[in-house]
Amino acid sequence: MKKVSIMEAQHNLSKVLQKVEEGQAVYVTRRKKIVAKIVPPTSEKPVKFPDFAGRARRTWGGKWSGTASSDLLDESRGDR
Repeated sequence: MKKVSIMEAQHNLSKVLQKVEEGQAVYVTRRKKIVAKIVPPTSEKPVKFPDFAGRARRTWGGKWSGTASSDLLDESRGDR
């Protein structure tokens, strides 16, 4: 466990983050009281985004008959 003041963390952020990368938890203090804890990530799970295209195909069955958003945008802007 390593403790650093807010000012020390601001001035030496790269060194603080290096300790975190090494697996240490770093506590940030203000007036000798702990106000934050910086810890290494537990796992690197990839972010999973919803399948918007699949949802659209299920909803409209691949037969979209609307106007493209780019066309709507061009139409609303007029002659600029």
